[in-house]
Parts: sequence; C-alpha cells; structure tokens
Amino acid sequence: MTGPGRFALACVVGAAVLMAIALDAPAGADDGAQLPPPLPTAETATQADRQPTIPWSARDLAKRFPDPDDGADRATFSGTARCIECHEERDESLRTSFHAKLTFAKPVGEAAARDAAEEGAAESADTALPSARGAEPEGGGCEACHGAGREHSESDGDELIRHPWDVPAQEMIGVCIRCHADVLELPIDEHRDWISGADDELRSCTKCHEIHVDRTDPAHAEKTGPFATVKDLARVAQSIPAARCIECHDDFHPQMKRSGHADLLTEGAGCGSCHGNGSLHETSGGRPQLIVNPERQKARDADRNCTTCHGNNAVVQRWTCSEHAKEGTSCITCHDANAPRGRTLRKSEYELCGSCHLDVKASFRLPNGHKVARGRVACSDCHDPHDNPRRVRNRDVRLRACATCHIEKAGPFVHDHGIKRSEGCIACHSPHGSVNDRLLTFRRMKSQCLQCHPETPHDLGQRRYDNCIACHVEIHGSDIDRLFLR
Repeated sequence: MTGPGRFALACVVGAAVLMAIALDAPAGADDGAQLPPPLPTAETATQADRQPTIPWSARDLAKRFPDPDDGADRATFSGTARCIECHEERDESLRTSFHAKLTFAKPVGEAAARDAAEEGAAESADTALPSARGAEPEGGGCEACHGAGREHSESDGDELIRHPWDVPAQEMIGVCIRCHADVLELPIDEHRDWISGADDELRSCTKCHEIHVDRTDPAHAEKTGPFATVKDLARVAQSIPAARCIECHDDFHPQMKRSGHADLLTEGAGCGSCHGNGSLHETSGGRPQLIVNPERQKARDADRNCTTCHGNNAVVQRWTCSEHAKEGTSCITCHDANAPRGRTLRKSEYELCGSCHLDVKASFRLPNGHKVARGRVACSDCHDPHDNPRRVRNRDVRLRACATCHIEKAGPFVHDHGIKRSEGCIACHSPHGSVNDRLLTFRRMKSQCLQCHPETPHDLGQRRYDNCIACHVEIHGSDIDRLFLR
C-alpha cells in the first residue's frame, strides 16, 4: 500500500474508534449528582420558558426557599386574636389590605392537607405548587407572615418575631411563595431574575412590596392610572429624590451620567422631571401605571416634558410649528434624552430619517447620489428637521442648500441661469439620487433642456445637438456670455 493509502486507512480507523467511544459513553454522565436546572432569567429564557408555566417544580422551589414555618410546633403559635390585643392598628390596616383574608384564615398546615385529601383535592408532592400546602402555616392570620408568636406575646415583646424587612431574602421568599408562586407565571421577567441569583444577590419580595396597605389608597387601587402627563400625576403624587429611584432602578440608563440631564440625578426635580412624581409608584412596589413612561405617551404630551425646560431654545420654538410635530413625531422619537452630550440621536441620520422616509432612503441607493449612506453627507446638511419642511420646497432654500457645498455653481453671475432663481437646482437635478449622470432628471441632455427651451434655432435632428452643454459650457451662469458659451 502506498504512503497516501496508508494515511487514509489510518484516518478511517481513528474516526471509527472515536465514534465507538462516543456511543459507549453514558449521556449526561458527570462526577457529581445532577442538580436542578437553573431558573431561566430575562436574558436566557427561550420563548418556551416565557410561556405561562412554573419553571421549577414545587419541590425545587421548596428546596431553594424552604418554608421557615414548615414543621413548626403548633403550640408555638398564639393566634391572631392574641396579636390584636397589642397591635390593633396593624390589624385594622391589614383588614383594608390585599391580605385581608389572613385575618379570617383557619389553621391549615397538616390539618388542611388531611382535609384536602378527604375532599379528593390533594395533589402530588412532585407537581403541587407551594400554595397547595395551605394558604398560611398553622396559626394563620398575622403569623402567616410573622411566624410563631407565642414567645413574643408571652414575653411582652421582648422575644423578637419575624419582621419581613429584617430577615434574609431567602427566608422571606420562602414565606411569600406559599401563596404567590404564581408570580413566576406573570410576564415580569425580573421576578425570575431576582430569585435565581446567588443567595447574596437575592431580592426579597418586601424590597418592593408592602403588606399593610390600604387597597383603596391611590397607590394600590386598581383604577388609579395610567397618567397621560407629568402634570396629571403631580396632582396625586409627591416628588421623591433620584437616589430613591435608583435603589430599585440600579440598571438605569448607563450613559445618563454623561448626558445633558446628569444634574437631574443630584438636583432639581430628579427623575420626576420626565417621569413624574414617584411617590405612588414607589409605595405601590413599582406599578407601571403609576409612573409616566415618555415612550408610551402621546407625542404632544411627551414633548411637553421637554419644552418645560427647553421651551426657550430657538430650535424647540421652531419645532412646535414644524411639520414633524404636526405629524405626531415627538422629541424622543429621534433623541435619547439620557445619551451622552452631542450624541443623542438614536441612530445615524441615514437610518433614523430613513425609517420614516423610505422612498428617500431608497433613492440614495441609486447609481448616482449623495453619499449619505456612507456618512459623507447628512440629511441635516440640507434639511432642518426642527423647522417646517415646506421651507425646503422654497426656491431660495433649494438654491441655498445646494450652494453650501456647490458654491461655484451658485454665483452671482452677470448672466445667470434664471431657472436657479425661479425653481432652484432641483429643476434639473434629483438631489437624493438618480440613475442619470450628474443627478439629472433626464438621461439625455437634450431632453433635459427642452423642458424649458422647446423653441430652439437648432436642427435637433442632427446628432451634434444632442448634448447642449457641449457648446453651452457654463450652463449655471457666466460673467462673459449671456448664452453661457464661455
């Protein structure tokens, strides 16, 4: 066998050996025990993960967040009536809250499990949600959240009881998911993120949510909001410092500290300048309808946020009467208010303007055109987006805009081509792009000139008269010859 043949045979044998090893290895084998799959986060969740389903089983949740009262001695609970003897006002506030049912709760624990089994309602321990173990631990009422309170009550309060704001996040989550495991089914990906990190990164439910709240209070009433404007929200909410907003929104715009609005983080009205007063939003635990999101406002309302501070700016004053404003385009359609100074456009001008002006964007791809797509020319070099676009159709503007770059064509000349002054450069040229040389509107020069000069002394049947500018070389204007021959 020749050298190349032996080499080929060795390759085939080696591949066969590797395949046999791969097929012989047990799938998923590892050195340690198989751990429960991690909870999908907002970044890693697939479309299937986002479907309304509990991503961990009840057993997995119970292992990660064990119920602190599970297995507690029933004798250690004192009952809600004993709590009310000292905390009557807390009982009253609980009765007006969304947890009012706790004040009428029956002890459930193992007794409830037996009752459920007798009624045929018991579920498998592998599939049942944590809430299937019972809405509250034995003792119910106040002790559903605060834990066994007999020692606390008999010691006149010397023995501490569980305070939702003081206990570790893992313990409090274990309490809350007894009834609220369904929050993992809601389209709020952050809930999954907050309970899927390491123990020192967990966020307790009570970090955002209050328990003893009046559900008729504007901050919690379902009928409150949304608010159309910052002014509307200011009628029922109070301003809060930006630092309190950042406590929850620590992932706020990463570039804001370099933006023109950076001072709002430390002074002035803070985040509320654009988003409205945040007291209700904060108290409610972050209900989105209790804060203003400029990107969801009507254009006119969103612009009011900007004109409150920038109303005296000449650019803004022109904008209020512009065609863009009349068509419902707001400041934040094009500008990111939190971007670094001088770079507030959300995209390049070519992409940004082209997202609405699709026909113009397409014309820049014609064989001959201004190099806007390459960034050598920008839309704003010719157009003022904050002014009335009709001004661009004014003949003087059409000439001035072109003369900014093509100054040698503008004159003034002793003998000027009058069409420039009456209709502007676009009488002959397509400024955005054309299939014709020099951006002309007609392919043949003779056809171009005949649009205005149908009567000519020349015999147009002769080919030598096809290209008018072969003789009229100074077609834009001349200081010497009125026929533009030189």
